[in-house]
Amino acid sequence: MNIYIDESGSMTKEVNEWKNKFFVITLLLTDKPDMLKRAYKRFVSKHYTDLQSMDTSNKMFDQGSFKELKGYCFTPQMKRKFVYFFCQKNNFRLLFIRVSNLKASDNLFRNKARAFNYILKLAFEYLHNQKILSDREWNIQIDERNVKKDAKYQLQDFLLTELSTGKNIVDNISVQYYDSCNNKLVQLADVFSNIFYSNILTCGAFSKEIRYMKENGYTINIFKFPPIGK
Repeated sequence: MNIYIDESGSMTKEVNEWKNKFFVITLLLTDKPDMLKRAYKRFVSKHYTDLQSMDTSNKMFDQGSFKELKGYCFTPQMKRKFVYFFCQKNNFRLLFIRVSNLKASDNLFRNKARAFNYILKLAFEYLHNQKILSDREWNIQIDERNVKKDAKYQLQDFLLTELSTGKNIVDNISVQYYDSCNNKLVQLADVFSNIFYSNILTCGAFSKEIRYMKENGYTINIFKFPPIGK
């Protein structure tokens, strides 16, 4: 199984009324990456001019040439178009992880890389227990932008220790880090993550799209951390 991961927001205790209440991690699972990459190319081609016009911060284009998709550059209308464009062929599934910064323990934030890895481990256990992730080989590809160099090898070793040696859930896990501009499907995870995060910030501006993804089998669930009642 191929798993692409990106995030939105910040894992922090510096919370105010308007931001940082939640941190979102999005897992995009697919066994048809080539099909998704072709859809990616069609989306960029179809919306090239609109994407260029909305890129006011010069993040998606470099000197007039397309570089990558960035969810936070999208207009609300483009976010909606993105959902309905990609949610057609049933070639991927999404797990949204919603971390409540206010409810998380202070200890969680003392080492954010360790906290990130721990939350992912819990999410993978959940996917396995729900019989969604039954493959014995996982190829995880993740955005590197917020990962310190000395933490890059921790996730693979940690997951193998916990989920292969410890629980016999998986035989092998490969974790690769990418600059998102070099990985189309990490970019898709980025946009979906931003849409879900934007829905939280706006108290439901994209609730119709979130519901559509759930009802049509694209969203597995919303995995909440800490669990309800903690």
